[in-house]
This record gives sequence, structure tokens and C-alpha cells, in this order.
Amino acid sequence: MYQEWMEKLKPKPEFDLQWYHNEDLYSEGDVEDQIISLIAKNNPEEYEDAVINHYSWSTYYHLNLLRKNILNWYPFKQDANVLEIGCGMGAITNLLCDKCKSVTAVELSKKRATAALFRCRERENLKIIVGNLNDLEFEEKFDYITLIGVLEYQGKYTNSDNPFRDFLVKIKGLLKPGGKLLIAIENQYGLKYWCGAKEDHVGLPFEGINQYYMTGGDARTFSKSALEGLVKESGFEKCFFYYPMPDYKLPTVVYSQEYLPSNENMHDVRFYYAPDDSTVMIQEEKVYKDIIENHVFEFFANSFLVECADTSDVGEVTFAVMSSERQQKYRIGTKFTRDGKVIKFPLIKEKGEQHIMQIKKNGEALKARKINVWVDSLEDGKLVSEFCNMSTWEQQCIEFYKKRNYEKIYSLFDKLYAEILKSSDQAEPKDNILFDLEVCSSDNPLKYGPILKVGFLDMILRNAFLDGEAVYWFDQEWILENIPAGFVLFRAIKYLYNSFPELNNILNIKELSAHFQLEEVWQDYCTMDELFANTVLDEKHILASSGFRYKGAKICLQNLKKLLV
Repeated sequence: MYQEWMEKLKPKPEFDLQWYHNEDLYSEGDVEDQIISLIAKNNPEEYEDAVINHYSWSTYYHLNLLRKNILNWYPFKQDANVLEIGCGMGAITNLLCDKCKSVTAVELSKKRATAALFRCRERENLKIIVGNLNDLEFEEKFDYITLIGVLEYQGKYTNSDNPFRDFLVKIKGLLKPGGKLLIAIENQYGLKYWCGAKEDHVGLPFEGINQYYMTGGDARTFSKSALEGLVKESGFEKCFFYYPMPDYKLPTVVYSQEYLPSNENMHDVRFYYAPDDSTVMIQEEKVYKDIIENHVFEFFANSFLVECADTSDVGEVTFAVMSSERQQKYRIGTKFTRDGKVIKFPLIKEKGEQHIMQIKKNGEALKARKINVWVDSLEDGKLVSEFCNMSTWEQQCIEFYKKRNYEKIYSLFDKLYAEILKSSDQAEPKDNILFDLEVCSSDNPLKYGPILKVGFLDMILRNAFLDGEAVYWFDQEWILENIPAGFVLFRAIKYLYNSFPELNNILNIKELSAHFQLEEVWQDYCTMDELFANTVLDEKHILASSGFRYKGAKICLQNLKKLLV
């Protein structure tokens, strides 16, 4: 079958088999053949329908667009050459080909290397080598080397008394002066393991925490301290730690040693457990609040991405968050840099630049209404601004919740509503977009209050800095015409309470909505918000993800009951 696909697809990358020993030492079984077929039958990186129609953890994981988030924000030099060790089925290979001049991908399994070949079939700057890196000889050295989910297996594939160190020593010898190594690996003491999740490499709960007592540690991970020691023992002088969340496999946000999470929300991270959650007994998301407040996040983070170097600087980017679950034209990322820049960039350059430009236009429209907007500029299809050290409006609001300062809470929301009303001229009540979209009846148009000719939907507390009485807005992505001002306020309230549900214990959301007379229209606004979300989100990605989303308290209770039988 593979030969037929070779002849039909005519892949452009060089495919080197001289180091292959005619045996694949690892495999997930027949599902790999199915995935190769799906890759061959579909356009590169367009696998949503294929995943849904052939649903399994393997197809979901190997073909998932979130995989690229581990490096799509990383500042590769465009003229660089990259060695990707353990490319698997090519989930990150296309990204590297986009960002760098040339890519050499090494994969021990011929079957997986073939998947990568078909997936990257249009790439002329790619060479794929099938074989064990320890056997290979290279004529060139590299600007970057990536080890994404590879180091942990070297107890099996590197024949040495100290296989993990010696593997890194060999890799260091393949770097150019000033070159960098990028290692992604699970944390031996990741919080998900304390919650009962099976150790990713051996399939036993608590095995890493138990020092790999049952399995011996041929496949193993490390603590932050141990990994840092291993990197330095192998000859690297510098290392910089990133913390992808929920882990390095399917990340949506990347923190770093210089930019740690300030609260448990962590940009609405969605947790997952795979291939199953049958041993999870603690709600992971409920524990982060204490972990962050006690300053031990770095010890418990589920995985690491480590940037290693000798002479060159590390940690140029300190934080990144990716909006990957949207339709392609709306997928953007945001990253903070060490030199104080905040950069918004399209995740798919040729499809997302228009949305970046729209964000800029929205900010200019607010400025025209004499509303403060944090200064930014368009640079090469990216939106760039200076990092702001002021607290966000959301952070200050939460502090008033903690103090139970109800007067100040209401005052802040009153001020927010005043800003919303100031943002636009008003339309006639009959022009309400909810009527046109048949969200609700137009029998009583006055109950929806003022109708804005242009509503800025992202006037939420998280998207504003508050300096005394001065408000500075940012990240104004979305607008709708003829939208009730109350709907914009509703989104701000709903977003805050969805992100921090414990606020209901201080001031119930129903009381806050009653203050602004939103009770009667609340359900209509919920319907409208869902309708809007459906126009932005990639429904197929959301559907595929739903099968592996963490079920929280329900599954924990079920699993705990098993222990009591």
C-alpha cells in the first residue's frame, strides 16, 4: 500500500533508509496504518473530518493541531537548519519547515517516518532519516535540535551506563557554536500524576512518584531539579524552563520561569486524560489555586520545555498563549518577550493576518470615541505593543471580591457599563440584531436597553488595565453591529464567573445580574453568545476534543468508590 501512495503522492522530501535495520522497535499496532492512510488521503494538516470519522486516542493525538503549540511561538531564526529527533508522524515537522531554512528529521520507526513523509509531502526543505540517532553520522551541524517526547526513552535506545546523559552529550556535539537544544518531556512529579493519572510511558499510576520501582526506569521522566542537573552534566551551561499547560503534548498556554501563572484560571486551560481517566481520583484544576499561592507551580507543572545553550542567550520569549480552537482565519497567538514586547501573531500566516489587522482597526475605532487604548503598532503582519506592568481590571476586581467590598465591586461594574455605553452611538431598539437572528421575539424591544451601533464584545475585565480611575483597553478582537449594550456587559460578567466560579460564594452572579436588570434577558443573551461562539470556533476540533476532556468531580468519585469496594 505504501508504495502505491508513494507513486501517487510523489513526496518531495528526501527519504533516507540507509540507517534502517529492517525492524520497527515500537508501534501502536494497526492504527498506525490507518493514520498513514488518512494522511495520504487528505490535504496536509486538514484532518478534522478524518479524526471524527475514525475516532480513537491515537488518531486524535497524532493528527491534532494543538501539537504545534509547543513551538509555534518560538523565535527560530529563518535561515537556520534544524535537526528534529523523533519526528513521529510529523505533527511538528511541517511547522519547523515553515519557520526554518532546512529541516532534518530522524525517526526510528519506518512506519511513522512514512507518515511524516506523506504529511510533509510538499516540503522541499526537508530530509527524513529512518534510524537510531546513536547510529547516525552527520556531515553538518545544526542551529537547533529538538527532542519532543524523546529523551525519556533513552534507557531503551541508548546503550550506556548513563544513557540519558550520554544521549545529550552526543546531541550537544551536533550543535553549531551558539546552537540550541529544545527538550520537551513530562515532569516526574506533575500534578496529574499526584491526582492518579497513569504515568504516560509505563501506564501505571504513581509509578514516577514511586521512583519507577515496578518498571525499572528504562523509560522515565525527571523532576525539574534532576532535569536541570542532567542538562548541565551533559555540557550545556545555560537552560531556561518553560511550563506548557496542560502539558507539552496538547498545550494552549506556555508559562516560563520568568512568567508564572498568577491565579488558577491559567487562561482557561482545558485538562484532558488519555487514553483513559480510570485511575484519576483528585480534581486537578481544584488544586492549582493552592499550588500557585504557595509558589510551588514549577515543581508540580505537568511537563517541561527546556531551552539549552552554551554561549547564546535563552528565554527570549517568556510567555505564550494560543487561540487554536478557532476557525483557521481567527487562530492567533500572543507572546511576551524579555525585552518588554507583547506580540500578537497569526498561527496560520496566510489566513490569520486579516484578523490581526481587524484587531488594530477595532482599537483605532475606540480611540476615535475618546476611549483609552493601550498603544500598539502593526509590524510585518503582527500586532506589537509594550508590556504593561499595571494590574488588569480583572485582577483588581477579584481583590475586592476577596475583601467582600461589595460597594466597590458594584462600582467597578457601573464604571464598566459606562465605558461600554461610551464606545458607540446608539441604534433604534427595533434594529436589535437579536431580532434579525431570531434569537428572541421583537414584541418588547425596550427590555434590552440601549442598542449599540457597534458593540465591542471584548470589553471584559481581563482586557483592560486600570490605573486609578483611568482605563486602558487592549485585545479588542470582536465587534457586532446593533447589539445591546447589556449583552456586552453580560459577556463581561459571565466570563469573570466562568473563569472564577468561587466568586459565586461571595456575590452570586444572579445578584449582580439583577443590579443591571439582566435577569429577564439573560437566557436570550446566553443563546446569542453561543451563536456567536459557533461562528468563531472550529466545531470539528471542539467535537473531537470532547471525548478526551477531563470529567472532573464525577469521574473522581467513581474511581474513589472502586477503592472502597
